Amino acid sequence: MVVNFFIKKENMKKILFATLATMALSASAVEVGVNGTRDYSGTDRTGYGVTVGEKFGKFGAEVGYNKFTQGSNDQDRYSLVGSYDVAKVGPVTLAVKGGVAYLDNQTGANGYAVSAGVGASVPVYKNLAATVDYRRQEGQSRVNAFDGNQIAVGLKYAFK
Repeated sequence: MVVNFFIKKENMKKILFATLATMALSASAVEVGVNGTRDYSGTDRTGYGVTVGEKFGKFGAEVGYNKFTQGSNDQDRYSLVGSYDVAKVGPVTLAVKGGVAYLDNQTGANGYAVSAGVGASVPVYKNLAATVDYRRQEGQSRVNAFDGNQIAVGLKYAFK
């Protein structure tokens, strides 16, 4: 799958930070998270990241940053993801997710990718939740070496 977006890297960062600022100003409950991610594309690598998001009823939006390291193939991944809660099983909330990401590679082969997946969140303490996300990523031809599956495990804290 080839994804063609005509947004420059600098503009993508501006869009992500503008979204973050808008969410922070209108937020009734901002969620801040940290995660560890395993990328099972052809590069098989581990990463870590941070997210900031907000829930609007069953809908959610978050911006994220992940850093993947693998020798000379380091990558910064900036993402904007939307979610919708589809079910609640006991304390676990299940959601479908979709978004866009800008992949900034150390090798210089930068580009955009779309992702779709599912996530689960379970409360651990009053405002703290454990999360698990699965996503499938497909990118432009210059970054399609990173097409594949990713699993992220993390914690989110909601400021209410």
